[in-house]
Amino acid sequence: MALLSYLHKSLKMAFKNVFSNLGQYAVFFAAILIIQVFFGSLTVILYNNDLTEWERVEEEYTYHVVVRNLNESQELWMENSNATVIASSYRVIDTWWVEEYYDEFDDESTFDLYIYLKGSDTDTWNEEFDILYDQYLVQLNRLSEDGSSLTYEKTPLLNFDTNMLYNRIIYIIAMVALVVLSVFLLVVLYNIRINHYKFIYGIYMSFGADFKKLFETAFWEMFSVASVTFLPATGISILISYLLFMYKGLEFSCPIWTLILTAVYCLIVILAAVWFPMRVMATKWPNSLINAEDNSNLVSSPRRSFDIFGTKFPFQYEVFSTWRFRTYNLRLLVSAVIFTSLFICGLYVAEITRVTLANEDAQFEIDMSDSILGFSEDARDELYQIEGVTLVTQSNTADATTLATHIRVKSNLTVSFSNLVVPDNADGYRVTNEVQFRALDEDMITQLEEYEYVGDLTAPLTDDSMIIVADSINNTKKFKYEVGDTIEIATISKRNKAVDANLSGITLLREQLECYEFEYHTYTIAAIIYDIPTLKMPIYLSEASYEVVTGEEVTFDNIQIYVDQSLTAAEVLELESELKSWGTYYGNVKVTNTHSLFYSLVNEDKQYDEIFTLVAILLLCISPMIWFFSQMLYYLKRENEFTILQSIGAMGSDIRKLYLVGGIFMGVLSFIFCIGLGYFLSYLLYHFVNVTIPSLTLSYIRYEFYMPWYAIVLSVVMSVACGFLSAYLPYVSYMRRKSKTLAVEESGVSA
Repeated sequence: MALLSYLHKSLKMAFKNVFSNLGQYAVFFAAILIIQVFFGSLTVILYNNDLTEWERVEEEYTYHVVVRNLNESQELWMENSNATVIASSYRVIDTWWVEEYYDEFDDESTFDLYIYLKGSDTDTWNEEFDILYDQYLVQLNRLSEDGSSLTYEKTPLLNFDTNMLYNRIIYIIAMVALVVLSVFLLVVLYNIRINHYKFIYGIYMSFGADFKKLFETAFWEMFSVASVTFLPATGISILISYLLFMYKGLEFSCPIWTLILTAVYCLIVILAAVWFPMRVMATKWPNSLINAEDNSNLVSSPRRSFDIFGTKFPFQYEVFSTWRFRTYNLRLLVSAVIFTSLFICGLYVAEITRVTLANEDAQFEIDMSDSILGFSEDARDELYQIEGVTLVTQSNTADATTLATHIRVKSNLTVSFSNLVVPDNADGYRVTNEVQFRALDEDMITQLEEYEYVGDLTAPLTDDSMIIVADSINNTKKFKYEVGDTIEIATISKRNKAVDANLSGITLLREQLECYEFEYHTYTIAAIIYDIPTLKMPIYLSEASYEVVTGEEVTFDNIQIYVDQSLTAAEVLELESELKSWGTYYGNVKVTNTHSLFYSLVNEDKQYDEIFTLVAILLLCISPMIWFFSQMLYYLKRENEFTILQSIGAMGSDIRKLYLVGGIFMGVLSFIFCIGLGYFLSYLLYHFVNVTIPSLTLSYIRYEFYMPWYAIVLSVVMSVACGFLSAYLPYVSYMRRKSKTLAVEESGVSA
């Protein structure tokens, strides 16, 4: 009963305070509504993304496990064993089938075993796979003729729980980021309110209000606001999510727990957002708050006196005022403009997502390292004859660090601060071992033509002294090459002493330069590729030059197969069977399905670019709230100042000009801050996704530094408009109130 009484009393007082001072709290209604739409939309969308992924998995895959390269004895045991345990309590296989491949060289067949498990959900399937392994795969391994272990692959159908764990991690990261962003927004707004109402808080604390009382009052006020906006916000969230999924023709669902989570997240945000300001407030002396009633806490001394009556009024007067209130102006600009900058970043992330989705990966990887015949032009032509194959690429690569070698270039061809090693015995040169050598062939040229380049890509095929290079390392431009420039590639001529095997990177290179002697081979740049993804700088050489540099024979053992992106899962499975059949003619060829087409389709269904666009738009809506809320209170406090100016001779037009000049200054400053802060945050984001993340994951896609022009224009227009109007509209309000006051006074005199 005491708890109910406390809740009733607290909520009653909070609602009364909020709705009796609706003007003060209007901006909080808008802000909390946006925050709830944030959480509601993302929770519902990400939940439906999981459902969509599950539906796609069930639709695309008709087997859980594939066991590779069974011999005839193993296949026969599988048939007999499955028949004998059909009524057993540990029977876990629902259906199974085999694909037979006849090996021309060994004159015998191998089999791939496809298994669909008996259970009805992912938990059951994982348990059944453990039984499958113990009861079937272990025994099958015993029947291996050469003692080798069977290899098996789990499909996304069986690995769905793992994918869901990945989705959970994404969801948690997204929610944490939104909580931090939402807390920041409310703290900014609450600090604005506190700053302009410190006098009231000072009086309140003079009568004994401590942190607990301040926190309770603030929390229940924000809670009452959130309770009013919750239903409209959830309605908007559901509508947005529904429209996104209906537009893509996908199923949609909204369980009640997603809405409960939205309320929980909002509650966490409110608790954090009022805790921080109230904790700071509780440390202040009441007298300091009372004395700050005139905004003196925001005034910075100009450190010199200005004779305002000896200057042009009102322009220079407002210039001095802008400088006096520079602390306030700086806080306002950063707080408001940062959300337009985040809007630009949000649209940039949406563009990054589209680029990522457009990136096509190999569907199959073929390992011919144990092949009897090896890869040839005839083999490549045969692969192209298989329906569904769109591109065949092969690679023969060697890292400079593995070969204990490096490249040497002239200093004028390197970018400043590129962190390349300066050799002790070669002035005017820079060296690096962050290089990967690649043997060039015609198929590689087809692939390289997709990138931005200058020069002749075919030159190394006819001239061993010509090479193709990239201008970057770790997706970062390091060189200022031009076609015709030369690069020297080192090969070891003498080892004077051993190098510590535990060293790596630049430290390893410096040690090698000290301990080894090198011979340098000069090559001319025939073409430069500017936007190829790089961890280490690729250098493409002819096969003869590759053998000279690496000391290894060129053998294309690793083949990548790209397929038609419109293929269905059944067609991909059929294509995989054809590739394995093709491999039997070359002896011991391994074909691996990367499932890249499936994951590409799933990621398209998840609408990440639409999600980032939605978040960006909501962030943009926040900026005007900060502008107008802060400026309305700021100019309300200055009205007494303007009244005094009028009492000593300032005209009404002069007061209007004060507002106009203040608005123009804020418009100009907001333009500068919007461009500057937008560029800074966008570049940080670009560096994070283009350099930092790839260096950690070793999964490289090259992104262009890009600030969407439409986002910049919209952000600048909004910032400038808000900067000006947030100063001018308070003048309109001021004049209306003043006109009403004069009308009342005149009516009193006439009476």
